[in-house]
Amino acid sequence: MTHVPTGFQALVPFLRMKDPRGFATFCQEALGAEVIMMHEDDDGTIVHGELRIEGCVLELSETKEQWGPMTGALHLFVEDPDALYAKAIEAGATSLFEPADMPYGERSGGVTDAWGNEWYFAKVTDMKTRTTPPE
Repeated sequence: MTHVPTGFQALVPFLRMKDPRGFATFCQEALGAEVIMMHEDDDGTIVHGELRIEGCVLELSETKEQWGPMTGALHLFVEDPDALYAKAIEAGATSLFEPADMPYGERSGGVTDAWGNEWYFAKVTDMKTRTTPPE
């Protein structure tokens, strides 16, 4: 037995927002997310949700009076950042920057979703640059 739930990574991003169901739909449409679970309290508020994106879990909940929104910046490694960027824009995200080859050995692009989260879609293009510090 381990202290980390099966299928989870040890560090799990957690976001709090209004309309987590809409966010989950965006993640399904734009990122191919799988909804693992959405746990509601008696009034229908999502108190804990889990999505799986590219093998990683992202947790979320709905804002409440004592728990305001909490956005994040998420860096997601994918096979085709150009395609995912386009899919996210089509699903309602706005562009931060179009995918381009970066000097640090990645091709990446960025978007902001309707909940204020920034997403960076990247693919390693030069592992040597990624693992060798500049001189």
